Amino acid sequence: MKSYVTLGYRNLSRRRSRSLLTVLGIVLAIGFTVGLLSISEGVMRSIDEMFRSSGPDLFVVPKNVSKMPFGFQGTATLKEKQAEAIRAVPGVAIVEPVYLAFSPEGGGAGFGYAMTMVSGIPEKDFFKMRPTATLEKGRWLKDDDGPVVVLGGMVAENMDKGLGDKLELITGQKLEIIGRLKKNNEAYDMFAYAPIKAVQKMFGGSGRASYFLIKSADGVETKEVAARLKAAFPKQDVQTMNDIMQQAKKMLGIARGIHFGVSCFALIIGVLFVACTMIMSVAERVREFATLMVIGASRAYVVKLIISESITLSAIGGLFGCLFGYILSKAINQLIHHFFGETFFSTYVSPRIFITGIVIAVIIGAFAGLFPAYMIMKRNLADSLRYE
Repeated sequence: MKSYVTLGYRNLSRRRSRSLLTVLGIVLAIGFTVGLLSISEGVMRSIDEMFRSSGPDLFVVPKNVSKMPFGFQGTATLKEKQAEAIRAVPGVAIVEPVYLAFSPEGGGAGFGYAMTMVSGIPEKDFFKMRPTATLEKGRWLKDDDGPVVVLGGMVAENMDKGLGDKLELITGQKLEIIGRLKKNNEAYDMFAYAPIKAVQKMFGGSGRASYFLIKSADGVETKEVAARLKAAFPKQDVQTMNDIMQQAKKMLGIARGIHFGVSCFALIIGVLFVACTMIMSVAERVREFATLMVIGASRAYVVKLIISESITLSAIGGLFGCLFGYILSKAINQLIHHFFGETFFSTYVSPRIFITGIVIAVIIGAFAGLFPAYMIMKRNLADSLRYE
């Protein structure tokens, strides 16, 4: 095997310009593939970290809504007083009714440009529900507050506003900013928080809630609590964090498949690059291969020599392609940050993606070397010795 690689490397080094152009084609193909896959990998990783962090364990939402418990402004159909009945279910530690509103300010915080979700909530159990949350500036909400708001860490970073400024809702109503939370890269960073009574009053939804957040008691399985809630409230849907995470991962799995499908075009180009190089290389060395066979080399040896050259060329391109893909993923991060501000995810080139890039490059080399190797196997030895 060592002799195949040595001879192959010597041949490739004799034709440096052609080899460099071929390697460049592989670098672009693998780099593009790694860069695309890093997007879905980064989102998957961020969602997994976000949903497994501290915070609510379950959601009670209206029947037949999406797995993501975010409805539309003004569609609060649940009764806020239902929180007491939920709290009475064994295994439930904290219940938080939420009245959802939206603001066209704030850069989106990962949900599209210029859109921020404002959660109207009771003030008392917020930090119990989210034990890692801390106030960075200003003050927290009071139960008798009027139209005021505290910004999550990510929302605050995307917003050119300070304490005392106003946050405008899509209805034109305004909330005064009285505080901001420290950014901890958790789900609560992506929301702004207002007193539920004030938000209900703004939208004429007194006594209503969009959904309920629930935290299980210590030592109690979330699945057990979910089963009890489903039995107690058959007219509502009960969703666990795991349900939402699996749904999100399913959607991202489809996105990852689309990314890989698009990158296949680049991979096909990479195969053609290597195949063309190897065909030209073999055509130039027909007499050389024939001479090797005359002095004792088998046809299998020559075939292995050709394929090893092709794999070596592709492997070098694959290695640099993975490095280029890593740089491309960082560039994508910068572009996302520039156009959308702080978001809940970043691209991520995992070891799995890196290894996949190298393996794909080797497979490209193996396939690209098969046709020129087949050409040599089918040639007549005498004709090959006379080949000009």
